[in-house]
Amino acid sequence: MFGYKCTLQTDTEVITYIADYLLRRQGLTFEETASVIAAPFWSTIDKKNEDEASLLRYLRTIYPGLLITGPFSIVLGFDGGLMALNDRLKLRSMVVGEKDDIVYIASEEAAIRKMEPAAENIWAPAGGEPVIIRVKEGAY
Repeated sequence: MFGYKCTLQTDTEVITYIADYLLRRQGLTFEETASVIAAPFWSTIDKKNEDEASLLRYLRTIYPGLLITGPFSIVLGFDGGLMALNDRLKLRSMVVGEKDDIVYIASEEAAIRKMEPAAENIWAPAGGEPVIIRVKEGAY
């Protein structure tokens, strides 16, 4: 689809191509891309304010074939940061923690605590809620 050739035949490859298509070719933001890949349910959209609901309806209407309906948790790196996203039903867990200017992302809090026992602000993003981390200029 869209000229991509899937040679590895994995779901990861397909998700990578979807992200490339939406971000690079279509020029969507990371938040918009997340709203396509892990689109909110229509009933959830109806509860949003009119501006946000209008955008979400548009994205669901224009890109219906790019909604990923199965369980997934992905970390997408980009120049200057990363985006983590899980499926809209939260069938795959994802937990985020912070310590100073370091962000940890794992499937379980125990993994974060193993890396940084003093991690703070530990939270589990809602299904389909993107976590976008931007690296500070000159820090890696």
